[in-house]
Amino acid sequence: MKRVSGMDNSAVSVFHSPIDLVTRTSGFEDLYRVEYPSLVAVGRAITGDLRDGEDLVQDTMVKAFVHWGRVGRLQQPGAWCHRVLLNACRSRLRRRRTEQLFVDRLGRRESVSPGPAPDVVAFWTVVRSLPARQRMVVALYFAGDRRASEIASILGCPEGTVYSDLSRARVVLADQLGH
Repeated sequence: MKRVSGMDNSAVSVFHSPIDLVTRTSGFEDLYRVEYPSLVAVGRAITGDLRDGEDLVQDTMVKAFVHWGRVGRLQQPGAWCHRVLLNACRSRLRRRRTEQLFVDRLGRRESVSPGPAPDVVAFWTVVRSLPARQRMVVALYFAGDRRASEIASILGCPEGTVYSDLSRARVVLADQLGH
């Protein structure tokens, strides 16, 4: 395999033989199989939309594959994928807010299609109103089914901070949802 520069000065991997490609993809396929369900759950929880979540997960996995030479050597490549996904979700939400401001200025509203149960929608609506780190902790914990230690690793913060964020988020959720 060799790296060449593309027209936009980005590095592109060129494989000389099928063996290069097989060697590169074997570990990646394991990562994909293990992390994909959790990544989709987190993406959907944060964006509030399954298609957006799946799109962002696909973008994340493409980045992981393109950079597999580096990512594959990490101690926790799944944590790297979650971090990339969280950054992509943040960008998507910023973009969505800008789009919504534009639509609101035009005085039009998008129609809402039927989706999850009202209590689930209410829960994630309140979650999306939480401060950014608490929102990410809750999404990784409930939708991503991650332990506090894994969340701490993904977010680069102490495990105690994760517990603190979960506790504070639970108080807000209980208050907002009337429980």
